[in-house]
Amino acid sequence: MLYQLPQIPPPRDCAIFLDIDGTLLDLAVTPDAVIVPPHLPGLLRRLALRQGGALALVSGRALPDIDRMFGPGLAVAAEHGAILRDAVGRLRGVVDEDAALRGLLGRLRDAVASRPGTLLEEKRFGLVLHWRAAPGNAASLTALAEALIAPHPSLTLQHAHEALEIRVRGPGKAEALEAFMGIAPFAGRMPVFVGDDLTDEPAIARAIALGGRGLHVHRDFHGDPAAVLSWLESGLNKDGGDHA
Repeated sequence: MLYQLPQIPPPRDCAIFLDIDGTLLDLAVTPDAVIVPPHLPGLLRRLALRQGGALALVSGRALPDIDRMFGPGLAVAAEHGAILRDAVGRLRGVVDEDAALRGLLGRLRDAVASRPGTLLEEKRFGLVLHWRAAPGNAASLTALAEALIAPHPSLTLQHAHEALEIRVRGPGKAEALEAFMGIAPFAGRMPVFVGDDLTDEPAIARAIALGGRGLHVHRDFHGDPAAVLSWLESGLNKDGGDHA
């Protein structure tokens, strides 16, 4: 099937919400192996300025990880919305830390240690099993995760690209988008969300339900994050801004 790239760049008066991995960045074998294009942090800041601050990164990654890649200062919903940082830097935790999650660390560390090519990503509100480099471990790690959370109603599973996250039950990316839409400078604007993964589908649907646009990298951008960046840059180019 042929896909038509969005022809209209994001309007100046919209609120832009962007997933990171698979949307702004090409996926990599491990989370630390992703490559951030040198121009991308500056592009995001120029775009945020164009939008009057109404641009947020909405990601499953931890907040320190996001700041390491792009620098501080952007509005962020980290860990699928468990942590929100608004456009002026105020932080708000949405869920509480859970002792049950920490109690699974030993078993999960042992599991990846015994399966070469797998990885455990440890975050404040989630523990992510990655098997992109060893896909034959998907079934056994999924079964282990399901068994481990069974006694803990406070925990849930979140499927992703060749990964599975055990996370503290709470709001997701859709709720994060809606929370931002209730505060300045996002309030009163049309939301535009761009994502690529199962975790992004609810936010795509929520943006549409709120009268905005929900775009999927594979359905709308040929599955190519570079096309997403070109589309974002087209908004700056349309205004005659700095395109460097």
